[in-house]
Amino acid sequence: MIAFLRGRVIEKGPGFLVLDVGGVGYAVNVDVFTWTAGAMGDELSLFIRTVVREDSITLYGFGQAAGREVFDMLVSVAGVGPKLASQVMGGLAMHELVHAVRQKDLAVLTSIPGVGKKLAERLALELSDKFQALDVPMPGEGEGPPADVAEDVRSALLNLGFPARDAAAAVRGLKPEPGADLEDLIKQAIASMNS
Repeated sequence: MIAFLRGRVIEKGPGFLVLDVGGVGYAVNVDVFTWTAGAMGDELSLFIRTVVREDSITLYGFGQAAGREVFDMLVSVAGVGPKLASQVMGGLAMHELVHAVRQKDLAVLTSIPGVGKKLAERLALELSDKFQALDVPMPGEGEGPPADVAEDVRSALLNLGFPARDAAAAVRGLKPEPGADLEDLIKQAIASMNS
């Protein structure tokens, strides 16, 4: 069972990379975030989940071990196969996906292409407790606003009609000034999306 690969990117196609590892080319299915991280010729390290079927052996690659763990949890949900799990992981940055599932945020989950209301409800119901144990930094940790304030800003942006992905990216980029209130942070986030 292949669990990890490190090699040079020698080919890229829609949803996959080919890594040259010691002269052997491995085709690895990846989400959009992992795909964009590996430019042609770059050395890339991927944590791998090998999916064996009757007629195929398919590799799914992730830039961090937590990605493989999230993938495994997603495919444990009824109706979610490896292809859909990879698509879900490509719909949001990992910390955004984990946060949305933990908070049972159906609005964010249904913004992912291929995820309807019923699937979003299943993901939230079956995985919210499991995702609590994942070691994935949440928006608002570090230099940004506290997590609860970041969530308020994100909710305000969604209520104003901004797409979930844009709202999450704007919240990640917030740099609060001392004494800034919620309204200031919302204005800063909107300005960053319009710049």
